[in-house]
Amino acid sequence: MLKSKSKYYYSKLDNGSKAVYDSILSAWEVYNQNPSFQMDGKINMQKIFEYIKFDNPGLFFVDFKSISVSGSGSSGKVQSSFLYNKNQIINMEKKIEAIIASILLSDNFKTADSYGKEIILHDYLVKHIVYTLNTSNDETTSVAGALLAGKAVCEGFAKAFKLLCDNAGLSCIFVSGKAVSPYGIGQERHAWNIIKIDNACAHIDVTWDNTSGGGDNCYDHFNLTDDDVKKDHTWEKALFPMCNSPQLNYYLKNKICAANREEFIKFIKEQAKQGKKMISVKLTGREITNDQLMKAVNEALFGIIKPGQQLGFQYNKYRHIVKVKIL
Repeated sequence: MLKSKSKYYYSKLDNGSKAVYDSILSAWEVYNQNPSFQMDGKINMQKIFEYIKFDNPGLFFVDFKSISVSGSGSSGKVQSSFLYNKNQIINMEKKIEAIIASILLSDNFKTADSYGKEIILHDYLVKHIVYTLNTSNDETTSVAGALLAGKAVCEGFAKAFKLLCDNAGLSCIFVSGKAVSPYGIGQERHAWNIIKIDNACAHIDVTWDNTSGGGDNCYDHFNLTDDDVKKDHTWEKALFPMCNSPQLNYYLKNKICAANREEFIKFIKEQAKQGKKMISVKLTGREITNDQLMKAVNEALFGIIKPGQQLGFQYNKYRHIVKVKIL
């Protein structure tokens, strides 16, 4: 099985629940569909199954929707179903391992620091996965859909990112909560990650970077603080480590930001003169309206845009990120 090195949810269980978690996981790791376990006192089985799923994205073959438990006294037995037969599972695991190896053994990855490795893993998923709304297909919620089929919902993205981080030696947590679209399309169930880099934690939402209109190089939701992400995400905050290190944010760390109108105009103008067709910048100053931004963009690009060229403009009010696309 594709084993996880980081088991954050396991650490949140009491000893009795950890023993049950271990028994079930050990059986599934060797493709045993009917694990047995011993329990001491009352056990929240629903929480254990959920925590196993969140900690172990390599269990893509377990049908978590069709699990039942039986037993009496201190003995219990799990009846579960697998989505594939054993030979299929092993073959899929080998293909996923090959994909992971191709990333981790690249020269760029081997020479990168932890932050650079995070960027490489993020970029791989943004580039190679197509976001789908098809939640009826179990594969789209798993690493099999994300890494093999190249199609996933947010759960598949977040599980794939955790699996890659586990193999890269980066501490990563799968987070399940709710979110509002960055461009205001209601609230829905959502999944993303919290990663630990240089002894500090941050939220990273690879799904939204895949779907936010920035192409293969979108970092709008890369390493956010609790205060930043709570504007459009909700989660059981008390369960997770604090994320209060703005220096990990992609835009701030790389100084892709503007504190005022003059800095904004200068940045847009310089990027356009370098031939950039997609320009992104984070605003760190006071609030500004779309009309004010558009006027500043037109001023920055006056005399640079050629006849017939058009501008695409997008402003994420939650992240304070402006995207300008020269068409």
